[in-house]
Amino acid sequence: MSKPTVPVVVTVNLQGKTVERTQLGEDALFGRASYGKYAYAVGCERLFGLLDRHGIKSTVFVPGAEAEANPAYIAALAGRGHEIAAHGWAMEEMDAAGIDERALLGRTHRALSRIVGRAPRGFRAPHGRLTERTLGHLADLGYRYDSSFQDDDHPYRLDADGGRGMVEVPHAEILIDATLYGQRQTHDRVMRMWREEIEAMHRERCLITLTLHPRSDYGSARASRIAALDRLLSWLRDLPRISFLTCEEMADRTI
Repeated sequence: MSKPTVPVVVTVNLQGKTVERTQLGEDALFGRASYGKYAYAVGCERLFGLLDRHGIKSTVFVPGAEAEANPAYIAALAGRGHEIAAHGWAMEEMDAAGIDERALLGRTHRALSRIVGRAPRGFRAPHGRLTERTLGHLADLGYRYDSSFQDDDHPYRLDADGGRGMVEVPHAEILIDATLYGQRQTHDRVMRMWREEIEAMHRERCLITLTLHPRSDYGSARASRIAALDRLLSWLRDLPRISFLTCEEMADRTI
C-alpha cells in the first residue's frame, strides 16, 4: 500500500491599499504610507507570476473592498485557476466593538460572488480575530472551510465550534512571511527557517500551509524575496510525495 502524500497549501492574503485606508484614512496612500499601492503596481503580478510558473494554484484571501476596487484583476486570478476566498470587508477585526459581523460577511460574500462568478467557499479572518458567532454566520452562507486558526497540524471539522459542515484548514505563524519580514529578518534567514520548519513537518506528514503577501513591506513581493521564494518552491516541489492543493481541495479531502 502506497504512503499518503504530504499536502502543501500556498495561500496569499491579498492586502493592498485597504490596509492603509482602514488604518489611516483615504489620504494615507502617500510617502511612507504607500506600501499598499505596491501590491497592484508590482507585487501581485510578480508573486502570482511566480506561482503560475511553478504550476501552483494558490488560495487567495481577498477583502471585499479590495475586490470591488480591482474587480478585473480578481476575476482574472480566478480565471488563472487560483481559488478566491473571503478575507473580511476592509481588514476589520470581527471582535471589535460595534461590528455587525453578519452584515460584513454577507457584503463580502456577495461582492466576491458577483466578481468571480462563483461564491467563495473559504474564509480567513483579518488579523485572525473571530468571535464565537463567526463560524455560524459563515455556515449560514454556505462556506465549506475556515483558515484562521493555528491550533493543529492537520485539518479538522468545525461542527463543535458552530461551523456546521465546515472544516478548519489551519496555518502556522512561522510560515507567514509577514511574521518574519515584519521583524526585519533577511530573506536568507527567512528561507532557512522555512526550510527547517517544512522539513520537520514533512517528516511527520503534517499539513504545510505557506502564507504570503504581495506587499513590499511585510510581504514577499520585493525582487530579492521573490528570487529566494523561487528557490524555496523549487526545493519544496522536489521533496518526496508532495501534493499541492488549494484550501478548498484540502477541505474536500477532509469531509
